Amino acid sequence: MTFSEKCNKIFDTCIAYYHVRNDINADIKNPYAHGTIEHSLFLKNWIDTLQWHLEDIIRDPAIDPSQALMVKRRIDRSNQDRTDLVERIDQYFMEQFGDVTPFPGAGLNTETPAWATDRLSILALKIYHMQAEV
Repeated sequence: MTFSEKCNKIFDTCIAYYHVRNDINADIKNPYAHGTIEHSLFLKNWIDTLQWHLEDIIRDPAIDPSQALMVKRRIDRSNQDRTDLVERIDQYFMEQFGDVTPFPGAGLNTETPAWATDRLSILALKIYHMQAEV
C-alpha cells in the first residue's frame, strides 16, 4: 500500500466515524496507537472534519454574533492545531527520508510532504460531501 493509499483509507475511516454522530463536540476515538503516523493522520483528518463543519456554522447569515465569535475563536485554535500537526507529520518524513541524497538538480514540486498530505485530507472531505449531496 502506498503512503497516499494509506492516507486515503485513514481519512475515509475518520470521515465516516465523524458522520455517525455528526457532532462538532463529539470526542475523538482514534483507533491508532499514539505516536504512530497513522494516529497523526487520523487526528489530522479529524481536525479538518471538525473545521469543515465549524465553517458551515459560521457561514450561516442568521448566526448570533456572540456565537459567531465563539466559533471563530474555535476555528482559530483549530488552525493552530492543524499547523502544529502538519509540522509533526513533516518531522516524520524527515526521520524517514532525512538521509536520502537528492539527485543533482532535483527540486520540490509541491509544498512539504505534510502539506501535500493536508491537501489529500481536504480532498477526502470534499469528495465525501459532494457524494452526500448527489
